[in-house]
Formats: sequence, C-alpha cells, structure tokens
Amino acid sequence: MCKRPAGPAGLLVLAAAIALSLLVPLASSPSPARADGPYSAGVARITVHAVPFVAARFEFLVAYPTDVAEAPFETGPFTIHASLNAPIATAKAFPVLLFSHGDGRGGSPLPLRDLITSLARQGFIVIAPFHSGAEPLRDRPRQLHQALDQVLADQRFAAQADRSRLGIAGFSFGGAVALLAAGATPDIAHLVSYCRGRTDDPLACDGIDTNDTSHFILRQAADVLPVKALVLFEPYGAPFDQEALTSLTMPVLLYRAEHSELGAEGNIFALAAALPRPPRQETVPGGHFIFIDPCPPAVAEIVPAACKDAAGVDRAAIHRRIEAEVADFLRNNL
Repeated sequence: MCKRPAGPAGLLVLAAAIALSLLVPLASSPSPARADGPYSAGVARITVHAVPFVAARFEFLVAYPTDVAEAPFETGPFTIHASLNAPIATAKAFPVLLFSHGDGRGGSPLPLRDLITSLARQGFIVIAPFHSGAEPLRDRPRQLHQALDQVLADQRFAAQADRSRLGIAGFSFGGAVALLAAGATPDIAHLVSYCRGRTDDPLACDGIDTNDTSHFILRQAADVLPVKALVLFEPYGAPFDQEALTSLTMPVLLYRAEHSELGAEGNIFALAAALPRPPRQETVPGGHFIFIDPCPPAVAEIVPAACKDAAGVDRAAIHRRIEAEVADFLRNNL
C-alpha cells in the first residue's frame, strides 16, 4: 500500500506508558462498581493467532454490555472500569463498533479505554485491536476485519453481535484506518503533494518521502467492511482526495480539536469537504490529544504533552459530552 508514514502514524509520546500496559496482563483488582448507563461494561482480551503468509499475531480488546456489576481492574498504569470476562447481556442483539487507535507505529486502545467502555454501557459491542504491523495502511484494516470475524465466531458473543449494524471509529491515524476499512482508496500522490515542502503540519508529514514515490501502490484495502456509520476523531485525512472517498456515503461524525497540532486545512477540513455526504462536524476545546482519556498520574508524568491541557480546558467534561454524542449518533445510524 505504502511505506510506513509518520505524522499521526509516528505519534510516539504515549509509547512508554503503553509499553508498560502491554507488559502487565489483565488481572482483576476489585473495587466499587460503576454503572453509568443501562448496562455495566464487560471486557475481554483476545488473541488473533498468526496465519502463515497472511497475517501476524495480534491482540484486541472487546468491550460489551453486561448485567454483572463492574469490578474495575488495572493493567499497567490504566484502570479499566469494567468487569473482566463477564458474560454478555442476553436481552437483545447489540450493534458492533470497530475502534482503531492512533499512532501508526504501534500503540494501544487503552488510552481511549473510558470512551470504549462507556459505549459498552450504552449497548454497543466495541472491538479495539492493539494494532501492529510494518505496513499500517494495509495491515490495520485487515486487523479490524480479523478481530470482527473472531468475535462473530466466538460463542461468548456471536448470538448477541448484530453484524448488520456495523460502525467504525478512529482517532488520528486510526481515522485513516477507519476510512480505508469503510472503502476509501488512499491517494498517495495527493499526500505527497500536500507534504512537499510543508513544515507547518509535522503530525501529517514528518517522515513522508516526497522525492521517491516509486514504492507507493495505490489500491483499495482488501478488507472493506459493510459499514453503516463512521466516527472520526481528529482523523489523518491527508492521504485522501475527493475521488478517494466516493464510495463513503454513510453518515459520518467528524470531531476536530480547536487548537490541534494536526493541520485542519489538509486533514479535517479537507476531508469534510471531500466526503460525498456532508458529515456532522463537532469542535471541542484543546489540542490533538484532547480525545485521549484523562491521564493517570504515572502517564501524565511520562508524557505531559499528551496529558496537560490549557487553562480552562476540562478534559473530563469534554469526554462526557463526546461519550453522549457518539452514543446518540451511533444509535440513530446503526
């Protein structure tokens, strides 16, 4: 598809905290239950085993509605407000949301854990890979597809997962992954043209070789999914022009941070103008990392740039607003 890009693909500021979280297995640490919606949140961590010559091994989280009281637990520096391996609620079938985190060189969904579990409480099954792979624009849509297939085949979830109501959400580089999995075709020439000589959008352009495009292969992802709705948080939109997005006629909810380090003109604004169906656009205060959950103290100490907000910016309150808006949007469109 293309070389590994930088920009949102190379956002490494959470690497230390995420690496720690990956080294610590999910282990129960009971504390008082918290239930903010009609359900409690359950969560499981599942491995997709390697398929020779096709796919590498990776893990994903699945968060889902449960009737079991929550027993929050810790993994690395993060507290997950959910019950580990609780049975899924059986009252009805639930829509499914695939979730792609940011950072094209690795990363984790755990910095977005509260949004993921909040959607589980609101009646969604959320599937969030720990993305890996050397070719993220090729590998990550495939990982979303493989994780979905595994959940649909898992006897714990298959009966309650409504495969006909499928959405995808993505943050930063994960926004590009969401677009690819929904059917967008990247236009790397467009990306190269945008980034050539540009110094004012390093999140989008750092590491992009604008002199040699011989290794770029332009094609639609092999793992396009029947998506009914998209939610994009500060998406990496520079690889897509209008022609690249012609098949994306589903409803889109598009978030922008008011003081983002990601250039809006070449990413969020350009994407909004190019989508065939005008998206619903929401703006929140703060920078690019405002969409990451409020940081635990240990993470804030390691990566203050991703955790510290400007005076007057209440990240927790912004997240409560986002959680409600996203749940309503998905209920209305899945």
